Amino acid sequence: MRAESLQDAGPGSRAAFPAVCCLLVDVDGFLPRASRAMDGWAERTRRSLSRIIAGEVQRVRGARVEHLPPDEWLLTLSSPTVDQLELHADQVATAIHRTARSSGDITVTVAVGRAVTGADAVPDAISSARRVHRSKLALGPDRVIQHDRRAPRDIQAPRDIQAPHDVHRELARAIGRGESDRATRLLCDWFDRATASVDGDDELVRRWLLGQVLATTATLDGRLGVGTASDWMAVCEAVPYPALADLADLHEPATVATWVERVVDALVARHRRSSTRPSTLELVRRHVDEHFTDPALRLKTVATAVGVSPFHISHLFRAELGTTFRDYVTQRRIRHAQRLLRQTRLGMAQVARCSGFGTPVQLRRVLVRETGATPSAVRQSVRARN
Repeated sequence: MRAESLQDAGPGSRAAFPAVCCLLVDVDGFLPRASRAMDGWAERTRRSLSRIIAGEVQRVRGARVEHLPPDEWLLTLSSPTVDQLELHADQVATAIHRTARSSGDITVTVAVGRAVTGADAVPDAISSARRVHRSKLALGPDRVIQHDRRAPRDIQAPRDIQAPHDVHRELARAIGRGESDRATRLLCDWFDRATASVDGDDELVRRWLLGQVLATTATLDGRLGVGTASDWMAVCEAVPYPALADLADLHEPATVATWVERVVDALVARHRRSSTRPSTLELVRRHVDEHFTDPALRLKTVATAVGVSPFHISHLFRAELGTTFRDYVTQRRIRHAQRLLRQTRLGMAQVARCSGFGTPVQLRRVLVRETGATPSAVRQSVRARN
C-alpha cells in the first residue's frame, strides 16, 4: 500500500496505519558562521539545540529525534489520527522555534511536512518535510514553514509572477573582463529581487537562477538567440555542472552568495581558457580557406568539422560579417579565380577546378553575376594594362 494524505480521511478518523509527520529543524546560517567562528561556537550550538529539541518532544508520545550533521535534526511524530498529529506537529515546531530564538544566540527554521499513512509512511513523511524545507530559499530563515494544506501547488490557479529584469548580459560583460566581484554582486542582487517576487515559490526561483546562468554562458559563447539542439548542448557542456548540481539542494539563503561565487569563478576561469583559443568564426574561416577549392564544400560539412550547428555559423556570419556563409565562400572562390586568371596561363577548365567552381560554365556564370565581367575579360584586362 502506498502512502497517502490523511486529509481526506475526515476529522478523528483512524487508518490501518498510524499517521506519520516529520519536522526538519536547521540552524540558520550555520555553515557560514561556523567557518568564521574560532571559539567552539558550532559545537555549543549543536548541544544547545539538541537540549531544546529534547525538552520539547519529551511530552509527545512516540516522538523520535535524529541529528543529521552538521546542523539538522529530523523529528518523526506519529498518531492514530491526522488532526491530533497535525496539532502536535504545529505545537512542537512553534515551541522549538520560539525557545531557540529566546536563547539569544541562534535562530532556526522548522519545516513541518505533510501527515501521511500507509506502508511507506515514514520515508514519505521525510520526503514531505524535505520538500517543505526547500521553501526556505524563497521564504527566508527564522520561521516555521508548514506544508500547504490547501490544494497542491500544481493544480492551483496560475499566478501572474514577473521575473526581475534580466542581468545575463551585464554578467557576461563582467565575467568577460574578469570582474568576479562585480559579477557576484550582480547575481546576488538579482537573486534578492527574485525571492521577493516569487511568493515563496522556491522551485520557481531556482528555475530563474538556472536561466540566468545558462543565458550568461550562452552570451559568453556567442550562442544566445541560437535555437538548435546542438548549440544548447554546447552551452550545457560549458556551464559549471558541479555547482549547478547543488542548486537542487540549495535551501539556505545565507549560502547563496557562496554558491554564486563558485559559479562566477568557474565561468571566469573557463572564459580565460577559451579566450586563448581561436573563436568559432576564426575556425570556420580557416576551414573555408583550406577547402574552398572543393566544389562539395557545404555549410553542413563545415559545421560538422568545427563542431557547431549550421544555424550557429549562419548567425555568426550575419552578426559579425554582415554576409551569408554561401556568399562568403563564393567571394573567396572569385578572388582566387581572378588571381589565377591574371597571374597564370591556366586554361578555363583548370581555373574553374582550382577555384572550387567545378566547370568553366559555372565559373563564367558566377563571375558575370557577381562582377559583371567574363573570365576572358578579366584575363584580357591584365594584358591591356601591360
